[in-house]
Amino acid sequence: MKISLNWLRNYIDISLSVDELVKGLTDLGIEVESVENQQEKLNKFVIGKVIERSKHPNADKLSVCKVDAGTGEILNIVCGAPNVDAGQTVCVALVGAIVPNGGFEIKKAKLRGELSEGMICSAKELELGDDHSGIMVLDTELPVGTPFAEYLKQNDVILEIGITPNRGDLLSHIGVARELGALTGNKIKEPLLKNDFSGSDINSKISVEIKNTKGCLRYCGSMVEGITVKESPEWMKSYLNSVGLRPINNIVDVTNYVMMECGQPLHAFDYEAISGKKIIVRSSGSDNKFKTLDSKERTLRDDVLMICDGEKPVALAGIMGGENSEISNSTTNVFIESAYFDPVLTRLSSKYLGLQSDSSYRFERGVDIDRTEWACKRAAELIAELGGGKVTNGFIDNYPNRLNKLNVALRLSHLKRIAGVEYSADTVKELLGRIDIKFISESDGALLFEIPQSRREDLTREIDLVEDVIRLNGYDKIEIPEYDNLYLDTRDFANREYDNLREVRKYIIGRGFKEVISNTLVEENFQKKFDENYVSLMNPSSDKMNVLRSNLYIGMFEVIKLNFENSNNSLKLFETGNSFRIDEKGNIVENRSILMVMAGERDIKSFSEKQRNFNILDMASEAEGLFGKLSVENIKKYDYNAQNAMMDYSIEYKSRNNIICNIISFSGKFLNSIGIERPVIICQIPY
Repeated sequence: MKISLNWLRNYIDISLSVDELVKGLTDLGIEVESVENQQEKLNKFVIGKVIERSKHPNADKLSVCKVDAGTGEILNIVCGAPNVDAGQTVCVALVGAIVPNGGFEIKKAKLRGELSEGMICSAKELELGDDHSGIMVLDTELPVGTPFAEYLKQNDVILEIGITPNRGDLLSHIGVARELGALTGNKIKEPLLKNDFSGSDINSKISVEIKNTKGCLRYCGSMVEGITVKESPEWMKSYLNSVGLRPINNIVDVTNYVMMECGQPLHAFDYEAISGKKIIVRSSGSDNKFKTLDSKERTLRDDVLMICDGEKPVALAGIMGGENSEISNSTTNVFIESAYFDPVLTRLSSKYLGLQSDSSYRFERGVDIDRTEWACKRAAELIAELGGGKVTNGFIDNYPNRLNKLNVALRLSHLKRIAGVEYSADTVKELLGRIDIKFISESDGALLFEIPQSRREDLTREIDLVEDVIRLNGYDKIEIPEYDNLYLDTRDFANREYDNLREVRKYIIGRGFKEVISNTLVEENFQKKFDENYVSLMNPSSDKMNVLRSNLYIGMFEVIKLNFENSNNSLKLFETGNSFRIDEKGNIVENRSILMVMAGERDIKSFSEKQRNFNILDMASEAEGLFGKLSVENIKKYDYNAQNAMMDYSIEYKSRNNIICNIISFSGKFLNSIGIERPVIICQIPY
């Protein structure tokens, strides 16, 4: 997420230096990934004038130019652009400049025998466009020697901040301004609406119906009539460019501007393209194809949330609009959508379609449902102002099931226990109040707070408020004690199952086995060799990892094979972990077990015993030794010959009619089919 410092100053007074600002954001838990100073980026780029141009004596496609760049002397510059000519005003990169597109430094050099003391720039070299066919030719009235950054009005500092999935409230300039207000104590200044949006004229022009109220909780709409689609003013284009958004036209640019301003995604429809003059929010159902604004036809599932008119779908809700209702140069009337779409449904649809937009990125993280109305009205006023139109009287706000604000309690004793520092009730109220978390009441040392809708997806538990109190007060203000407080009551930390497993692991390691951790995800075709009742993933990241293993030894075979391929021919391995399968009722069952493996050659050599491979009796001996360690009693042993093509022999141990261990010696035929030429014996013990 890119934040423009100039843009940010519209909402909060900032007297901090850039370094102080970066440190302050970092102290608040907001990672600043990069800082771009536009003036430094264009350092040593100036306005120049070509005094004279002549053909290069040794190259047909090069020119030798005499250029006045305001340095006090005329520069000799070799230029390869076909459109360079005497009398032109151009952008000149002086010696020492770093060209943005490519990152190379301009140096004095001889090109085909002619001295070159700079470079005349194209738009592409300065990352101001894609045109590389020739140099930029500027207004002839520009003063020579003027810094090019000043000409572009690029005196901004751009901060790129890393946004964690729980902090969707930071995906806007107002959101970041709110955090800075907590840091500096300054109040944020939100733009005031000029129109009261009274009246009901809009209701006679368009209606809104929400059929899927779980997918769309609120839908706001406004209209602007009589607009002219044209380029946005320079100030808006400059702001959008600064955060990496390409200006398109004054209507689309306003929706992007307001989104980056307050975090609420918007969409503008050509009103004349809305059939039946109605908007219907519903699941896609039988509509299985839709062409989006990027001219790609998308295949839909029946649960994808759609924005439709009286006849057809016109947008993928919260993701992208359609070609059939986009703003064009002939658009005169605009309908503006501002809605709250369910984060989970938006994420599922975006993932399924393989389509992520600036809008879906925000909806997936949860937007402020209380902001939808303001954002819609703000966009309508800006469109009317920049497009020369008139805001239609009235406003649509379809909000069928009001989303109540969350209340979360914070115990001061719990806060002290976690932070190691005692905070007074007044301090906690003041700190949380800085970021609009409203105090409600106090009872028995617990403070009850109302969570703003902008943090609804983030602040759901007491520990979340603890984190905010600590970070707002400053992690650096927590003193490191001279002595640590030790809890001597081990009952707080007792975990019998973990302790038992740890003792088993220690015993197995002592018997010469090495621990392995294999992947829980395995390839479906390989899994089918062992069990058909496996759990498949809906959206696997790889064809090689698309199902959950139904037993531990599936993943272990890859480890064995890799070791044999690298001449490690004697293996004693073990793993503890989980496996998953579908039971008779169709439920997913999770099983935990210990797996021991012997594979290849037995590594004990002596005068009385020749080298041999591991066999099933070696593993049985290890298993019975483990039973003795665990004091397992009433054990019965059952031996079996080949039960299927996968195994030669197996041994089953039972205690009180419960299976406590399975040992399998795999058949040579099966092992050869998976690329293993040495014997493999496994022992699986459930726990």
